[in-house]
Amino acid sequence: MYAVITREIDAASPYAAALAGLGLEALAMPVTCTAPAGDPEELARAVARGGYAAIVVASARAAAALAEAVRASGAGDAVLAEVWAVGPATARALAAAGIAAHVPDGARDAASLAQALVAERAVAGRCVLVPRAEGGRDEAIAALRAAGAEVEAVVAYRTVPVAADDPGLAAGLAALRGGAVGVCAVFAPSQVAALDALFEIRRIAAPFAAIGETTAAALRAAGAGVVAVAEAPTPEGLAKAVSAVYPRRS
Repeated sequence: MYAVITREIDAASPYAAALAGLGLEALAMPVTCTAPAGDPEELARAVARGGYAAIVVASARAAAALAEAVRASGAGDAVLAEVWAVGPATARALAAAGIAAHVPDGARDAASLAQALVAERAVAGRCVLVPRAEGGRDEAIAALRAAGAEVEAVVAYRTVPVAADDPGLAAGLAALRGGAVGVCAVFAPSQVAALDALFEIRRIAAPFAAIGETTAAALRAAGAGVVAVAEAPTPEGLAKAVSAVYPRRS
């Protein structure tokens, strides 16, 4: 049986390795891709201005955008405030760019990362930079503002659906149509929306595994039946969640 992983091949590889131990053969099916922000220089200008108490980075894509902004600003990473990141994948993306990050235990998404920051640092009256996707969720921004922070939310990138005829989707869609999927792993609400447009989620009989509760909520809202949620946003956390629903109990 296959595990459909709604990410690019490189990003899917660690999850494929973790799921192989459950007897699942992974199929990378990247249903979304990253596009530049409407104003691609806005984040670089924000980095160059500086003066932030913290920078909140909630995804590897936001990390890549921040790294590019540091390069484009010409100021170097010495201008960066304390960087807070969700999970090891985001931290690795930052580390690859030479940016150190604080990764709090228990932070599984942007909202819980913001809550951890508020619990550990005094942010009232101080400015916090949040590089984000266009149309991203606002819970983290709301939590920071509720704590008195001045939030500068900058659109760093856009997440857009991949075209339905993209060759990278073919194997995954064929497996879904053929009922050969043991589990479908999803990593963001934007992927839920894109997958639903390609192949109605309510038609997928296989259980789903979500990287976090925000994604799980989007899956349930789209009509998913069984949804397992990773306790940690890691390949091991996802594999543990999958093991609870695959093989499916009768």
